[in-house]
Amino acid sequence: MRLDKVNVLRQSFGAQQAVFIRPQSDRDNTTHASFVVSELIAKKLMPHSEGEFVKECLVAAAELLAPDKVKLFQSVSLSRRTVSDRITDMAQDVEKTLKDTARDFQFFSLACEDLFEQVVLAMNKFELQFDKLSGLATDGAPAMVGAQKGLTALFKKEMSRLSLDPSELVVCHCIIHQENLCAQSLKLNNVMTTLVSTINVIKSRGLNSRQFKELLSELESEYGDLVYHCEVRWLSRGNMLTRFYSLREEVKQFMEMKGKPVMELSDSKWLCDLGFMVDITKYLSELNVKLQGPNQLLSSLQSHVKSFEAKLKLWQVQLERGNTIHFPTLQEQKPAGTSEYAAECAKLLQAFGERFQDMKSKQRELNIFATPFNVEPADVPDNLQHEIIELQSNDELKARYNNLPLLELNQHVFNHELLLEQLEQRKRGNACFVRGDYTPPKENAFHSYTN
Repeated sequence: MRLDKVNVLRQSFGAQQAVFIRPQSDRDNTTHASFVVSELIAKKLMPHSEGEFVKECLVAAAELLAPDKVKLFQSVSLSRRTVSDRITDMAQDVEKTLKDTARDFQFFSLACEDLFEQVVLAMNKFELQFDKLSGLATDGAPAMVGAQKGLTALFKKEMSRLSLDPSELVVCHCIIHQENLCAQSLKLNNVMTTLVSTINVIKSRGLNSRQFKELLSELESEYGDLVYHCEVRWLSRGNMLTRFYSLREEVKQFMEMKGKPVMELSDSKWLCDLGFMVDITKYLSELNVKLQGPNQLLSSLQSHVKSFEAKLKLWQVQLERGNTIHFPTLQEQKPAGTSEYAAECAKLLQAFGERFQDMKSKQRELNIFATPFNVEPADVPDNLQHEIIELQSNDELKARYNNLPLLELNQHVFNHELLLEQLEQRKRGNACFVRGDYTPPKENAFHSYTN
């Protein structure tokens, strides 16, 4: 009887606690939901007042799907003022997190597109010191790389003023931007001029655009519309070319209906030029995607560029012989000759060779980092020769090199060096080991190093 009474009291006590705990949990959830929706509004660049509309949608959906939770959805605060405050709070939190993380950076590099004073202000804001600045990537414009007043020159002058060695600063041209500039060397203006003018006729007027979409619907075309080309975002050119080529017959029919026939769409030579542009732009777009994304090491980026240059050499030789195996769209048009397209590949190859010269000049340094077990110790800088010898003599790290991605391998190398350094400090009785305890380096220590 006593045991039963205790169980009854325990259940009663739990029910009384739930009265206080559940409202608090509900308040936390509604606040969290308010932040989540506000973040989505900010990411989509929508007006802050859209929060009220989103709330109406949530409540309407809850009335059908979860009637017992309607009041909970109604309590989610999404007014214009609340959404604005939420976005401000999140922005401040992101800035604080970045600032706290920056304090642990061992080295950092900057990609600059602004004036020197603004960059210095940003560095000061996040407490980034010049003595840890290892690299500077720009867009190669005269304002960035000018010998006297360019951004890189001003950075080097500032480093000299701070008694730092400016020659240790690695200055290079942004790799992705260089690839964009190389892609612009592909002209074939006869193709682009006709495409842009035709698309403008169709899409610049609402009536034409609607009628063209209706035609595509009637013909059951694979695509529902053409796409615009933006010169600033050059990758849109590849999308425009591919879509136009797929809809070339529909475009031809529509323009004839409008009394503005496009004669080039009946010209086999022009269609061959279009096919070549579709294929080569597709390859350039694929390279651009490979150069993007997180955890991309400079050595990997250079490998992608070298691979594309090798492909260009292959394509040039094959096209000179009339072989279009790697250009399926061009091959579909059965060109009479392909020497012109071989010349375009040669022009593109020359552009890559010229624009990526600064990266190729750092091949020795990249080899030390990318293939540390294959370099000759005598070929590396004097201050790294002993380290390379010790690294190449470590069988455990050599085994990891054969089985791990390069980024993970360097994490292990860094942690290994950190461990040896701390043990050496302990032997010398360093102050940080006065207590006699030792903490191994954290697994994520390398992340701060790479930042």
